[in-house]
Amino acid sequence: MLRKIAALGLAIFGLLLKSCIPDGLKSGYSIEDNQVVFYHGFPASRQVIGQADPKSFKSIEDEYGKDKTHMFYYGRIIPQADPASFQHLAGAYSKDKNHGFSRDEIISQDGAHFGIVPNPNEGPGNVTAEGIVFARDRQKVYRDLLAVPGADPATFEFVPMFNGNYLARDRHHVFWHDQPLEGVDGQSFKAVSEFHFKDKNKAWCLSLGRETGWVPMTGVDLPTFVGLKRLYAKDKNQVYYEDRVVEGADLATFEETENHQAKDKNGTYQSGKKQ
Repeated sequence: MLRKIAALGLAIFGLLLKSCIPDGLKSGYSIEDNQVVFYHGFPASRQVIGQADPKSFKSIEDEYGKDKTHMFYYGRIIPQADPASFQHLAGAYSKDKNHGFSRDEIISQDGAHFGIVPNPNEGPGNVTAEGIVFARDRQKVYRDLLAVPGADPATFEFVPMFNGNYLARDRHHVFWHDQPLEGVDGQSFKAVSEFHFKDKNKAWCLSLGRETGWVPMTGVDLPTFVGLKRLYAKDKNQVYYEDRVVEGADLATFEETENHQAKDKNGTYQSGKKQ
């Protein structure tokens, strides 16, 4: 009996506390005066959701909600969504028994097979909205509202890279920002370091200048091309900093340290240059 009284007291206290929060600091859905209300932004704007049934309404995180008839995203009805089978997957993506959605838009007609493309750039238990870039069904790969051109959903996967979620491949292509890279073989493509990559025909360096881009590397011995850590790589003949040869580097003892630095038996290097 005492536990029930304590639980009731805590519930009442929670309601009182919530009612004391100024409207400008509220977020998400609430039931007020027998109406469903949605708060968003800062200071928060207050929107009455006239189509929502307050008796059956439930909030699903801050952005999503449902009643016995409809699903809602940011206060808007998600068209054709089935509340009974609806699931928010992660990031912008959700699904029900019939469809896949990006926010409040239908993007897939194959809800039974719609899901997120796993992202190895996100550690276990550390999935963020920024890391949820792609979704797929049996026919297509999606980024937000659009299908990724030419992507094969069965073999599509992320390729880990420096500070981003923009590189992926399938059995045919390599995709950079969801666009296929010309002349790159997806089947054999792999990361060598965080900035170096190769396929069966060529090696590349990811250049981070005023504009991030792919720089083809020349003279690389592909079978022995390996990464040292992030910015340095080597083959049987020479050491590379980004796409440039490190002059005078000793292959046997060369190692990358940190902050663009490296060392070997002959000395230290900064950004690929002997100090």
